[in-house]
Amino acid sequence: MVKKFKYKKNLRCRICNNKDLIEYLDLGMHPPSNSFIKKKDFSKEQFFPLIVQLCESCGLSQLNTVVSANDIFDEYLYLSSTSKALVKHYKEMVEKILKKIRPKKKSLIVDIGCNDGITLKNYSNNYNILGIEPSSSGLFAKKQGIKIEKIFFNKKNANNLLLKYGKAKIITATNVFAHVDDIQDFVSGVSKFLDTNGVFIIEFPYLKNMLEDVIFDVIYHEHLSYLSVTPLYKLFSMYKMNIFDIEKINIGASGPALRVYVSHRNAKYKQKKIVKIYLNMEKKLNFKKIDTYLNFSDKVNLFKENILKKLDSLKCNNKLIGAYGAPAKGNTMLNYLKLNSKLITAVADNTPLKIGKFTPGSHIPIVSDSEFEKLGIEYALLLSWNYVDFFVNNSSYIKRSGKFIVPFPKINIVP
Repeated sequence: MVKKFKYKKNLRCRICNNKDLIEYLDLGMHPPSNSFIKKKDFSKEQFFPLIVQLCESCGLSQLNTVVSANDIFDEYLYLSSTSKALVKHYKEMVEKILKKIRPKKKSLIVDIGCNDGITLKNYSNNYNILGIEPSSSGLFAKKQGIKIEKIFFNKKNANNLLLKYGKAKIITATNVFAHVDDIQDFVSGVSKFLDTNGVFIIEFPYLKNMLEDVIFDVIYHEHLSYLSVTPLYKLFSMYKMNIFDIEKINIGASGPALRVYVSHRNAKYKQKKIVKIYLNMEKKLNFKKIDTYLNFSDKVNLFKENILKKLDSLKCNNKLIGAYGAPAKGNTMLNYLKLNSKLITAVADNTPLKIGKFTPGSHIPIVSDSEFEKLGIEYALLLSWNYVDFFVNNSSYIKRSGKFIVPFPKINIVP
């Protein structure tokens, strides 16, 4: 049975409540990006507008259509730990956090949107570990012995968690914050649940990278907001919280990202100079001005022309083309370019829950890495382009003379 997705229009800015939002990018009609599908269900698939709008008041970019999170995160086919590069990334993140925060033994450490436990499994038994995961992926974390609350995090649930577990010393939310519709309610919950000298840490794809490198594939229905420091600074200030440190991350779950550290305003952490540097830079780059985003929209259209020329040229030379990796953002790419199985033979992915299904909207079969190599595909559009170095060094497809078409930050064929 195919799930029926509910949706609504976004009528005001989710940070400052401004109703005057300006549309600047229309990527067309798309199905939810993680709704991988069986062939028999093609005719029942739903499509929704993928349009981004700007709030010139606080600088937040956000989708104009909100697909229900309850529906998206019910049966969820994304498992973080299937990416070896991401496993390494979160292991290093935990090591860095522990060195920076130095929590005492038995401290409560919480990961909101913990998925299959990819982050929490890196903490020792010295700490009280809790995962919050509303989707089916939380079952995989539970099997590893991680304590899971199968809920969406919000102010009401934060109060219940506080009564049950006490205050949290560390709360992480990696590649989660952009998914939240009622972001004010979410932050209000964090402010209640976080210890006086606790730290809230978020990672998110950075708007600056999206704009400069034309990385439009981070735009899909799970990602309701496209984040920068300026609107987040305003948001946390509303709840007497303070951004005190920022780190640039080259490999995040969706590409280049920022890691932002937040505490209560009266906590012991002093704000580092880097925060003002980011705020001043974003002001200089006109992150609140619509012209900045209309320029981005023009570049997205130009990218489409260029990548299609490249793919058509390969096809005209009788080259067999596939795609490599089946991340959610890859489906934005496939559907915006209107690619299908006539041009893309198959998509390689090592997630068991995706193999045997088809990409949403574009309906390209997903096969295992080993099966992909048997098809004799010469060129593969690298949908998981943010892990290009990892794949070039480790994938047997490359070792067997395959070539990647890397879309970002510049269209390129490797090796």
